[in-house]
Amino acid sequence: MSKSILWLLLLLVWILLGLWLCNKYLCNCNTQAATHTAVAAVSNEPQAKRPNLGAWTFKDGDLSVSADQHLRYSLSNAAHATPLSGDLNGDLNTTATYLKAHPNRTINVTGYYRADEKNNSILPNLGLARANDIKNLLVTLGVPAAQISTDAKLLPDAAWFFNDTLYKGIDVAFNESPKNDTRLPDIKQRLLGKPITLYFETSKNEIDLSEKQRADFADLIYYLDHVPASSLDITGHTDNVGKRNANVTLSKERAAFATNYLSKNGNIGAQRMTSNGFGPDKPIAPNNTVEGRDKNRRVEVTLK
Repeated sequence: MSKSILWLLLLLVWILLGLWLCNKYLCNCNTQAATHTAVAAVSNEPQAKRPNLGAWTFKDGDLSVSADQHLRYSLSNAAHATPLSGDLNGDLNTTATYLKAHPNRTINVTGYYRADEKNNSILPNLGLARANDIKNLLVTLGVPAAQISTDAKLLPDAAWFFNDTLYKGIDVAFNESPKNDTRLPDIKQRLLGKPITLYFETSKNEIDLSEKQRADFADLIYYLDHVPASSLDITGHTDNVGKRNANVTLSKERAAFATNYLSKNGNIGAQRMTSNGFGPDKPIAPNNTVEGRDKNRRVEVTLK
């Protein structure tokens, strides 16, 4: 091989080696840096846009609470986001201890909500459902339900929402226990022993409640909270089409479905509800018409 050809081969190898080194260690460097910068910008952007609501603070008597964040909720969800931070866990326990030691004090829990959120609860709006969620949490910590009232407000500031998360879902205030409760006698007169009738398709996992029924369920929960001996009797019923035994079984399944639905979507304790089915034995309309049979296929929720 001549020396000229050998030099040409060495030069070619040198060029190829230089191109490989440039691509690996030099040319790709800027691309990686740009990529890292873009990722960093994307990562930092949500943090910058999250609502800065400060600490959650409230006081009453010798109670002073300051949590590092507020109770959060997902869009259209009545259950608070978990896990709770250490501050929130500790402060909710401190609040529960304070209320148990001061039975003359009540706490009013106000839940916030946005008008376009979907309300899957049995209550009139998602704000009440969120307040009811925290009431239930305090009850599990030993606070009597009668010491907790609930309320709701439309969001005063849309910026509290970001990425389908409500960053401030609850506020609280303290009051003296009311001496005269006019709401209880009214509920007793209107609803005690008078069934709320529910109609739904068994293939669906939701019950279509009217606005009045949602208001009635809010009253039922209030009554259950303040009258320990009260309960809900839930009964299922069918028309007379088909075999009686099959209809009795179906009516029990409908009653059980409604019981689970009220427990899940209203935080009503299962121990406060009884469930049974009577098949076609207790019609409220004639079974010889389509309309009558439709009325007989029902579930009744009765305050006892």
